[in-house]
Amino acid sequence: MVNLYGWAFWYAMAFLTRLPVPYLKRTDAQVAAASLIFYPVVGLLLGATLLLFTLACVVYSPQVSSLLLAALVLAIWVFFSGALHLDGLADSADAWVGGLGSKEKTLAIMKDPQSGPMGVTVLIITLLIKFAAIYALFEQTLNHGIGNSWLLCGGLILVPVMARSSVLAFLATTSYVRSEGLASALLQGATVTRCVVIAAMIAVTCVVLLQTQAIFILALWLTLIALARQIMMKRIGGCTGDTLGAAIEVQEAVLLAAIAL
Repeated sequence: MVNLYGWAFWYAMAFLTRLPVPYLKRTDAQVAAASLIFYPVVGLLLGATLLLFTLACVVYSPQVSSLLLAALVLAIWVFFSGALHLDGLADSADAWVGGLGSKEKTLAIMKDPQSGPMGVTVLIITLLIKFAAIYALFEQTLNHGIGNSWLLCGGLILVPVMARSSVLAFLATTSYVRSEGLASALLQGATVTRCVVIAAMIAVTCVVLLQTQAIFILALWLTLIALARQIMMKRIGGCTGDTLGAAIEVQEAVLLAAIAL
């Protein structure tokens, strides 16, 4: 059992990031299904990395520019996933515009490795929103006392966890539209029980970190999940790796902006 969850963790890391992982001796359906419980953990590792990097920069240079620090944090954020989710966002944006009215055309465009004007535009807007939100969080915390440090933790740690946890909700309530071998295993691993438990843990953490903002942020998160699911179901009747990546990126941008407001 320990061995199963060990490989499941590394499977989740390989699926959600582009960081080097040990050679996966097991990639069977059982490992794929178990890997879903580690999606929030991957988000937590990302968030912890961002927060520790921020603290290290502040200790090294107490007068560090919030503008520069925001750019560096965003660069690490993108590097952690190898721009994997951004690629899914660009592909989905191109597909939703170019494949309007056709499921088959939408799926075909998503497989095209080249990004069109809409994909590039959406990428720029998303990254700008993220950058501005991170900068605003730093301005509220680093330059105006550490009293708002919980807000910074909420933005850098909670947001990556929430966005990646939502993948379980999509897999639990939709079908995977492409015929890939391990897709059925992922769907089986996304049980309602796991979704409820993870959502409850996130809700408690959200209340602790964001306090008065918690209810609004949680409601916004659930609304984003519901809207993304509706959009996916209406156009392609389910989800793909690209649409899941797009959902992660959109959630991160919107939630970061909401916390920073």
